[in-house]
Amino acid sequence: MSWLAGAPLESGAWLLWCEVALLGALLAMDENSFVQTWLSQPLPAAVLAGLVLGEPAAGLLPGALMQLVVIGNLPVGASFRLDPASAAVGVTAGAVLAGWRAPVDLLARSTWSGGPAAELGALLVLFAAASVAGGRLVRLERLARLGWMLDGYRSVRDGDLARLERLHARCLVTTALRGAALALSIAVVVSLVWDPGLALLSPRWRGALALVPLAVPGLAVGTLLDRFGYRRSLALVGIGAAVGFLVATAAGQGVR
Repeated sequence: MSWLAGAPLESGAWLLWCEVALLGALLAMDENSFVQTWLSQPLPAAVLAGLVLGEPAAGLLPGALMQLVVIGNLPVGASFRLDPASAAVGVTAGAVLAGWRAPVDLLARSTWSGGPAAELGALLVLFAAASVAGGRLVRLERLARLGWMLDGYRSVRDGDLARLERLHARCLVTTALRGAALALSIAVVVSLVWDPGLALLSPRWRGALALVPLAVPGLAVGTLLDRFGYRRSLALVGIGAAVGFLVATAAGQGVR
C-alpha cells in the first residue's frame, strides 16, 4: 500500500495527511511546551503513528529502539535536544505508508541477519537524521521566542497580562505548526525513498544496517552513564556493537 498511489487528492489520502499532521502538532507541544504527558517520547510516538494508520504493531519495535537511542535526552527545558517526537512520527508513518509492517519474520526466526533487520536499521538511521534536522528548527524557534520574551517584559511595567497570554498562544501555535510541518515532511520523504532506497542497497550495506539495532543497547547504557558523569561511555558503545556483531553472527549461523 502506498499513500501516494492512485489519486493523491482523494478524501482518504487527505485524511492520512491530516492525521499525521495533527499527531505531529500535538506531540510537538507535549514535548516541553504543553501538558508533557511523555506520549511524545519516541516509543509511544511511534506506536501512536502506527495506530492512526492502522498498524500500531509496526511502531512498537522501532519505537523501542528509538527510545533507547535518545534515552538521555530528557524533555526538560533547555537541556532538551533534537526533535525525536516529529522524527518518530514522520519516520514511522512514512515507512508504514510505504508498506512497512511489524517485523514478524525477524522475531519468529530469532535472527538479525535477514532483510527485516536491515529495514529496522534503516528506520533507525532515518530517525537519527530526521531528529538532527528537526533539532535545527527547534533552535530557530527558541531564538524567536527569546525576542518574544523580551517583548513580554513590558507587561511587568504596564501590567498588560493580555500581552503575555498572546505571546504564550503564539509560542504554542508556532510549536504546533513546526511539529505538523516536520512530521509531514519526514513522512513524505521516507515514503518516497523507502522502497527505491532499500532496492539500491548492496548486500554489504544491508548487513551493516542489520547490525545497527544491536548496537543500540550499548549506546543507551553509555548515554545514561555519560548523563551521570561517567566519561568512558564510548567504550560501552563499542562493547555493545561487538556483542551485537557476535549475536548476529551466531544467529545467522544457527539458521543455515
